[in-house]
Amino acid sequence: MGRLVPGHPRKPEAAEHSSVPARPGARSGRAPRNAAVRGSVVRARRRTAVAGCAARTGSRCSPTTAGATDRRPAVKDNLKGTVWRLGVFLTVCLFGAFALLAVFAQFRFGGGNNYNAVFTNVTGLKKGDFVRIAGVEVGKVEDIAIERNATVRVEFSANDAVVLTEGTRAIIRYDNVIGGRFLALDEGTGGVKRLQPGQTIPVDRTAPALDLDSVIGGFKPLFRALSPDQVNALSGQLNQALQGQGANIGSFLSQAAVFTNTLADRDQLISEVITNLNAVLGSLGSQSAQLDKAVTNLSGLVDGLNARRTDIANAFANTSAAAATVADLLTQARGPFQKVVHETDRVSSIAVADHEYLERLIDTLPDKYRALGRQGMYGDFFSFYLCDLVLKVNGKGGQPVFVKVAGQDTGRCTPK
Repeated sequence: MGRLVPGHPRKPEAAEHSSVPARPGARSGRAPRNAAVRGSVVRARRRTAVAGCAARTGSRCSPTTAGATDRRPAVKDNLKGTVWRLGVFLTVCLFGAFALLAVFAQFRFGGGNNYNAVFTNVTGLKKGDFVRIAGVEVGKVEDIAIERNATVRVEFSANDAVVLTEGTRAIIRYDNVIGGRFLALDEGTGGVKRLQPGQTIPVDRTAPALDLDSVIGGFKPLFRALSPDQVNALSGQLNQALQGQGANIGSFLSQAAVFTNTLADRDQLISEVITNLNAVLGSLGSQSAQLDKAVTNLSGLVDGLNARRTDIANAFANTSAAAATVADLLTQARGPFQKVVHETDRVSSIAVADHEYLERLIDTLPDKYRALGRQGMYGDFFSFYLCDLVLKVNGKGGQPVFVKVAGQDTGRCTPK
């Protein structure tokens, strides 16, 4: 128990008890038992606070001062937590505001390379528009400038991961129906050498955006009969279908004009064709019975083929098997065929080298065959007379040596 501070004499317990209101029905002049217990607890806490304050300060302190001293650390802790929560809230707010600013201001972070492209017309394209490949954003338009030859140079950026080649094409396309544009990069035909940063895509590999105003202007008579919503829907579909196809559409319209002019110049011929076609149709109409019979017979033929479809399928299957067999045979005979072709080439080379002898032999063969035929006219035998018998052997150095074994120069063997 702490000691009592002088100047704060302890009051009688009866006085403290008398300050507690009595319960209804209780006897007057005596406090309730519970009230006495609560008073004792309050006095004990107050004495403990006063004693602690005196021990810390070394002087007297009142109960009010002691309670204020105990509340100061709690207030400080509450203030520190409030400051932390406020800091976290402000950080989240600043991060969200920066994210919104980056999205709506179209900020882009990271490195990139700049390239140039030359166009004949960049109507609607402006600095800051997107550069896309297959619909994916890879950069932005950095600058637009007019060249001395009446062309327009567009400088654009692309991510480091994007690889442009000498065959890359640059096309201005519609981004929306209100006139927005973007620069599209497509891989066209041409070289595959990498395009270095700062190099230019020439005008022959670029295409301006379709002049949608002129196209829609040609549909004014149609638009007069349509509602505004239908006109907007048609414009959007035309934009999606025709964007970037200006050159092709112009070529198509030119060819269509040539075709219609050709038809107009051949109107008499077309009239004659229609007249002849009417005559043919009239003749077919008069032969309707024969046509019906032909159609009926054709139907019968188709039914017959349908009834034999299994046999036809088997025939095709057998044909396939035969083709496979022939293919195997050709595969096996490929080696001999190659040898035959090689030997044929060698024989033809020899024949060409000695073509004069071959021609003379072919010219004399008919006479020889006639003489040979006369020899066999007496029976199934030939009669020969031995006139000369010469033996040919190889001599020294491979030179031929002829040895005459027999010879006769008279009678039937007399030289002519």
